[in-house]
Amino acid sequence: MIANATKTGAFSMIRTMTAVFSAIVAVFAMASSALAADLIAPGPYSVAAPNSLCAHKGNLRAIEKRFGIQARRVHHQPGLKISGIVNIHEHRYHAKTEECLVERHYCHATAHMSDGQTRKLWYLIEVDEGFAGFGLAFGDNVEFCLSGLDRWNVYNGACRVLR
Repeated sequence: MIANATKTGAFSMIRTMTAVFSAIVAVFAMASSALAADLIAPGPYSVAAPNSLCAHKGNLRAIEKRFGIQARRVHHQPGLKISGIVNIHEHRYHAKTEECLVERHYCHATAHMSDGQTRKLWYLIEVDEGFAGFGLAFGDNVEFCLSGLDRWNVYNGACRVLR
């Protein structure tokens, strides 16, 4: 009888410890994911470079091509395409420094879609950070978000991470 009570007490203690540990892990997971969305934005910003990469045809083609893939695989709308990108401007520039070794251009434009809608396009260009960070061989990294089409909230609500 005493052995059975000891087993029950030990089981109850293990269950309590597991619940406490799970709660602690959940709190840290939520805190770290909330901080992850803010990692791109902080810091002092320099004035935008006069010859911005935001309007570079290669970067715009990369956005159009990757959105075509996204439209098929994520939105299940293979006919949806970006038919034009206009009103392009760079709204923030983060120069390469000793603290941050990546030059970043934050851009905004208007995208005309093949379904007749006009959407806000937010995108980030990381210079010489192409595939696996091999910039000289693979070019720049371009991340983009079209307002209303971030189905999985990758860039937070209303593309906030790329603004």
